[in-house]
Amino acid sequence: MLDKNFIIFLSIGILFSGSIISFLFHKINSRKFHGSISIITSLISLLTIIYLCINFINHPFSTSPFSQNLFNIINLNLILRADGINLFFALFGSFISFCVCIYSIEYMSHEKNGMGRFFGLMQLFIGGYLGVVLSDNLIWTYIFFELIGLCSYQLIGFWYERDLSSYSAKKAYLMTHIAGYGLLLGIIAIAYCTHGNLIISKLEGSSFGIYTNIILLGILIACMAKSVQWPLHTWIPFAMNTVTPVSALLHAACLVKAGVYILVKMYVILYPYPLPWNALIVTVGSLTSLIGVMYALKQTEIKKLLAFHTVSQIGYMVAGIGLGTPLGIASALFHALNHGLFKCTLFLCSGIMQNATGSKDLTKMGGLFKKLPFTAALFLIGSFSISGVPGFNGFISKWMFYYAAIQANYPFAAAIGLIASTLTLLSFIKASSTAFFGFQKEEFKNIQEGKYKIEIFSISLLAIFCILIGILPQFLISYLLVPALHSLNLNLNQEIFNFNLGVLLSSGGGYLASFTAIFAIVAIFAPIIIIFATNKKFKRVQSFTGGEVKTSSLKNINAFDYIFDVESLSKNFYRFTDSDKWYDFSNDLLKTAFEIIYIPIKWLENEMWLVTSIVSMIIVIAIVQLVR
Repeated sequence: MLDKNFIIFLSIGILFSGSIISFLFHKINSRKFHGSISIITSLISLLTIIYLCINFINHPFSTSPFSQNLFNIINLNLILRADGINLFFALFGSFISFCVCIYSIEYMSHEKNGMGRFFGLMQLFIGGYLGVVLSDNLIWTYIFFELIGLCSYQLIGFWYERDLSSYSAKKAYLMTHIAGYGLLLGIIAIAYCTHGNLIISKLEGSSFGIYTNIILLGILIACMAKSVQWPLHTWIPFAMNTVTPVSALLHAACLVKAGVYILVKMYVILYPYPLPWNALIVTVGSLTSLIGVMYALKQTEIKKLLAFHTVSQIGYMVAGIGLGTPLGIASALFHALNHGLFKCTLFLCSGIMQNATGSKDLTKMGGLFKKLPFTAALFLIGSFSISGVPGFNGFISKWMFYYAAIQANYPFAAAIGLIASTLTLLSFIKASSTAFFGFQKEEFKNIQEGKYKIEIFSISLLAIFCILIGILPQFLISYLLVPALHSLNLNLNQEIFNFNLGVLLSSGGGYLASFTAIFAIVAIFAPIIIIFATNKKFKRVQSFTGGEVKTSSLKNINAFDYIFDVESLSKNFYRFTDSDKWYDFSNDLLKTAFEIIYIPIKWLENEMWLVTSIVSMIIVIAIVQLVR
């Protein structure tokens, strides 16, 4: 058996080593050279995580490759720990990262410069993410947490010569970095209460008294910003102004999940959360899921649409964590994994659509199914999954969340989640219909999907699991989810297998529902395949828009037609929930307050003789009083 201490260190160290190589040889501006390094390092990292999952997910261990104390008080040991929850996040993060690295090697052929910088930062980011989820020392958790924020800043600003990219990178970094001090505040409070002990696995059962509120407040603020919860989510639509692999990796799989991980990991230290905090977290998550999907509905730019769906979907996870029950937390973890798979699938498909059409604007697309059939099929798989269609992975975790919310006496969370899921489906009907169906535009007649083979292969790796998990969720629950909950000292017992999905989730046999799910998926895709195979026998007409339209405008239907009513009827909703406007308003108030305060200060600056006289008089009076 391989040395487990070496293996866990290798899972991170290999990525940092690859990053250093790419930075050192950045003058070799070859995507194949740097891309190959990133694929090799991410594959080795993935294999080490799989090895750890197979051998140690039920037998946690910790190792410390680096030991150092600060003033003999603060333990600075870099301690890496392999347990259920750590390996759960590490596994899907490393798998998605590997797929994105494969995708990037072809996608980046459009870029002329910065190959070493791009692939070096990507590997550094993946290593930082694994550091966050594998570290057992809160000091190092914070260091890695800030490292991925710094990498995010650099990657969002990949086209730093462009003003919009530069602005977007600064906004993302400032909002996540400043809020990140909340995590530091929580760590300092923990250190104060435990006399410097910051080793997570040794903090179980610790008492923090009134400092519990300070810890939770700081951590919640940091996680809200990093995991794009309303109202600290406004950096993510701007973060789309970069290359697609960055959007997929950072904003689907890793960066936004770091906040979710820390929020759920705190259960090891603080379980159970005080009830008011549970209610607050559930409310934040539920509001975010609804607000996010409402903003997604009005988008006509594909990447911004997906970005707001990230906001919405992570709302489910945060709300699930807030429920505080084993089933609620299980639903959050399950949805975190599912979201990484289907959102990354959708983002990567959007990259192909953007390169093929030269635009991110849905209103400029149409009829792409004929030219990009595999991309369309993969996009539909992602759309069905995120919308919670039965037979796909998103359905299981969403259904689990609804059941857990009702069971925990939060029926409003279940209701909002169901509404948000319905609106999600509507949003993807709009996106799919506008981009892939209807009349094909003349300028797309020369599109050839063959040149995207590597990209489609990497997306297929993700999409396959969207289906497999959808029809066989019991394997993931038994071998990943249950050990993850055990490491949080939570037991699902039998309740997860007994709720309304019954046989589908049963680990003890009976796969009838799984076969039913397979038939459902076949029923969905078989007509599409038949239509595609016999395309010439069908008359092509405009896509269904969900309502009557004027015959004269049939050829001009685009994404705007789907959102016009939503926008016009929800103006007040958008006006109230646009947190950027509230930030601007607060900024104006502060500016006005400082200007008012500065008026007397400015007068005193001009009347220094008066200030000097008053200060001198005070000093003389003080001396006289001392002499007496």
